[in-house]
Amino acid sequence: MLNKKAQISNTMTWIIATIVVIVMLMIFIYTSSLLAKTTKINYEESKKQVDWIKSKTSLAYLIKEDNKATIDEWIKKENEK
Repeated sequence: MLNKKAQISNTMTWIIATIVVIVMLMIFIYTSSLLAKTTKINYEESKKQVDWIKSKTSLAYLIKEDNKATIDEWIKKENEK
């Protein structure tokens, strides 16, 4: 019990490592909040640019090729409205 130098050095290593991890987390959270403030997403423009019907039907084409004609007819009817 007279020689506790190994325990002290091991404890100091863990304390320093914990402090480093906490500082890194704080930096990450701060930069994330800055990026969140600067980035603005306009949902109205994104709705116009994306054709949701085509994106849904592309998956249907991959699942079963037989329904392609039926799906194309639905798309034509939807676009005519």
